[in-house]
Amino acid sequence: MFELDRREAFLLSTAGLTWTLALGGCDKIFEKIKKRPVRRDISGLASNDSILQTYRDGIAAMRALGAGDRRNWRTFAAVHQNSCPHGNWFFLPWHRAYLMSLENIIRKLTGNTGFAIPYWDWRCQRAVPPAFWESGSVLNPATPVTNPNYAFTRAIGPSNLADDTMVGPGVLGGILAEPNFEQFASGSATDLRGGGGSTGDLEGTPHNYIHGSFIRGMMASYMSPLDPIFWLHHCMLDYCWFEWNSRGNANTSDSTWWNLTKPGMFSDGDGNPVDFKSGITVLAPLLSYRYENPRGRCLRPFRPVDEAILKRFLEKAKQAPVKPIREFPLPPRPVTMDALRTPRATLSLPAEATRAALSESSRQRLLLRLDNVTPPKDSGTYVRVFVGLPEGAEPSPNSPHYAGSFAFFTDPAHPMAFTTMVDITSAVERNAKTGAGRDGVQSITFVAVPAQPELRQVSPIQIGSITPVAIPKQQIPQPLQ
Repeated sequence: MFELDRREAFLLSTAGLTWTLALGGCDKIFEKIKKRPVRRDISGLASNDSILQTYRDGIAAMRALGAGDRRNWRTFAAVHQNSCPHGNWFFLPWHRAYLMSLENIIRKLTGNTGFAIPYWDWRCQRAVPPAFWESGSVLNPATPVTNPNYAFTRAIGPSNLADDTMVGPGVLGGILAEPNFEQFASGSATDLRGGGGSTGDLEGTPHNYIHGSFIRGMMASYMSPLDPIFWLHHCMLDYCWFEWNSRGNANTSDSTWWNLTKPGMFSDGDGNPVDFKSGITVLAPLLSYRYENPRGRCLRPFRPVDEAILKRFLEKAKQAPVKPIREFPLPPRPVTMDALRTPRATLSLPAEATRAALSESSRQRLLLRLDNVTPPKDSGTYVRVFVGLPEGAEPSPNSPHYAGSFAFFTDPAHPMAFTTMVDITSAVERNAKTGAGRDGVQSITFVAVPAQPELRQVSPIQIGSITPVAIPKQQIPQPLQ
């Protein structure tokens, strides 16, 4: 398990991280880091656990503040609506800083200096945790509020279960095995909103699915932080990023990502403005909080962190971004589908693209770049992607033709098309092993899937353009022993 010695504390204090200097001298830094709060798995917390009680008390205290206070519950949620980055590589660091800001506010308002947000591990607890349905609790959307500004809704109940193919151990294991930062964490951009980007695997699958397809209601909007489950969902996503780094994967070395700064973006416990700087968030799990890693609650628990991880966090990546070796343009025609009348859309994959993926000497991966993807107006639908799916065959995620999925999270006040990428290499290779598509001729099928059968609606999903791209294969780092 992770332990910090004085040598490591010295490395941290000389790493150019101004937030560690604010803690005081080396001894004080060492003690504060060693005793940093623990983010625990909510499935192991009783309803009356002090962590959950502090969370409820903190939300109530934030609701009691005036609207002009930066710490007010709705005012703080509006920071997300007005500034949150989605579909680019600032998604993870921005939300990490947002989580830490809430923790500091709740610690100050409740007096519980050891409070840390618990995480909801939807890999093995696929229903919204029971504490969020308790009668009279601020965590329950059915609890009456005196101020309508704090009302929120969910489109599901306590018995609804998230789709295992979108959040389960299998799909998350594949996401954590992705070696490229931009494909894992979302693509490069020059600012929080605008300036490029693409939706990566972690954001496009479990993140978007929980927001826009599963819980829906307030969670399907950019005011989703009004629902207290938002914070536990994003805590789990942050844990995934930490786990990905802990497996030896490096973040980007691009200075734009490391140096992006937004003055006064967040708040401290007293309501004073706090700057956001992207790169400074990297060491947060080693300095400001740690994750509990309980054994036995999930089929594939994350790996404990040891001291060797520190060096990886202090180093910037030397990896390349997702840059195509070659593109294989398709005819410029949009693809449209919906979950009711025309749930499938199929097109042919260029033969040279599949041959590139199958060439043993090329060491290439084949991805589909989907540009100008327009989400459906109704929430609750996501898309599965198949390679070589026979006509009339069941579009099951257990099919050898299944390549991956992506979901949607947009706000009615901020409708926008986006770009995402789906790795189809394994599906192409599986088809070839069975004799299908060895001549290079394979099909791509997109299937619109409603999260619940009653959500089948005629609300079109459009993909503006589809481009197969070949990128270099990277060596996948081995997990630490």
